[in-house]
Amino acid sequence: GSARDRPRAGDARGARLCNNQPLEHPNLRQAIFEFVARGQGLVLVHPALWYNWEDWPQYNRELVGGGARSHEAFGAFAVQLAAGEHPLLAGVPRSFTVEDELYRLELDPDASPSEVLATGKSLTSGAEYPLLWTRTHGQGRIVALTLGHDGKAHQHAAYRKLLLNAVRWAAGG
Repeated sequence: GSARDRPRAGDARGARLCNNQPLEHPNLRQAIFEFVARGQGLVLVHPALWYNWEDWPQYNRELVGGGARSHEAFGAFAVQLAAGEHPLLAGVPRSFTVEDELYRLELDPDASPSEVLATGKSLTSGAEYPLLWTRTHGQGRIVALTLGHDGKAHQHAAYRKLLLNAVRWAAGG
């Protein structure tokens, strides 16, 4: 089709970030914030949940609601979904084990509240960390999911369902 028929970024109902490389351009940073504030959804996956950018603390405080600076050694850990019903949890086992990196994620006490929907628990240390949570920014919905280090994690049925649910929910579905 013609250029007129092609989708444009402004038509998107959601976006996904799964990067730990610099997003240095100020216009791009501002566009991400404006995109979500206007009511579009944002799904933040795995490396996008680190404290990646010292010069952009607003990203972690306002969009992520915290961040990770380390993780446990790659390996199996337990996942437990929160009690209650939420569209993000539909069709996902209430508990399961996955091989991935268990992020030592800390929610920012100065950020607006996050709704934690799942936690990961180390099978060796017993430490427990947020693994899936939601937030809002302006009119937009944000989903954060720490899972997803490698192809094996990506093939896990629970991960695939969580990611699908996250995209649908963030986009307003």
